[in-house]
Amino acid sequence: MTDLAAPQVANPVTAKSSAVKAGWICLVLGFLTFWIFGFGFIFFAATFILAIVAMCTNRVGQGIALLVSSVGSSFVCAIIALGLVSSAFTAALQKQRATQLAHATPRVQLHQAATSETPQLQHQTATETSLQDLLGPGKNSLIVSVNTASAKELESLPNIGSSRAEQIIAHRPYTSVDELSQVKGVTPRVLDQLRPFVKTDGATEPRLH
Repeated sequence: MTDLAAPQVANPVTAKSSAVKAGWICLVLGFLTFWIFGFGFIFFAATFILAIVAMCTNRVGQGIALLVSSVGSSFVCAIIALGLVSSAFTAALQKQRATQLAHATPRVQLHQAATSETPQLQHQTATETSLQDLLGPGKNSLIVSVNTASAKELESLPNIGSSRAEQIIAHRPYTSVDELSQVKGVTPRVLDQLRPFVKTDGATEPRLH
């Protein structure tokens, strides 16, 4: 009696193709490295190619999933990269503006200080001019032309008061400084003191110290 052995039907375990495995690995690597100068987009491109290979090797469903994942991942990472670049560019602009403002502020402050000081200086100058007109020039501050000087200018000379100034004016003109001795009270000693500060020609001028 012949025993007929029943044929054994093998149930092969379906495994993902190497292209699909490699595709998912490249997809993960793309996510991990996309921020390094866009290096991850190379892995996304490799994932796209491997998805096509998978579809060509009868792994259509897995290939489509891998293809959609690679395209979607590339799009998402591109948006993130653009956001990072935009943020960096905005931060650089803000820093540059802050630097420009920092350099411009001292100039504005100096201009404001100069503007605020100008009226004070003008007031001070006007006050000094008014006092000078009222009190006359300071003693020994002028080289006085005795033929053209005013009484105030003559009074700036040493040992010359208002009465002697009037007498000097009354005895004009003078051809030499020595003729000042004609004025009452102008002794030789006083004349020697006057010599550095008087002249008979030209106009009265400030004495350079």
